[in-house]
Amino acid sequence: MSGMMQSLTLTEEEIIEATGYRQHCRQLDVLRRAGIPADQRPDGSVRVWRHHLAGTAPKQERQKARPKLTSDMRAT
Repeated sequence: MSGMMQSLTLTEEEIIEATGYRQHCRQLDVLRRAGIPADQRPDGSVRVWRHHLAGTAPKQERQKARPKLTSDMRAT
């Protein structure tokens, strides 16, 4: 199985293991409180993108806004 590509989203079993709940609304609540982005599919099941947990989110999502700093030193 090492040659197979890993699924882009967590399996239902992984979500149950991570949250401790089988009910979708409770799963969403636990994941969101933990700061894990999750959404609900049209069938009501919960979707968690694997890259959000693996730290490999697309570059645009990982970039943080840099603070705009101004120097209090005057050029002489």
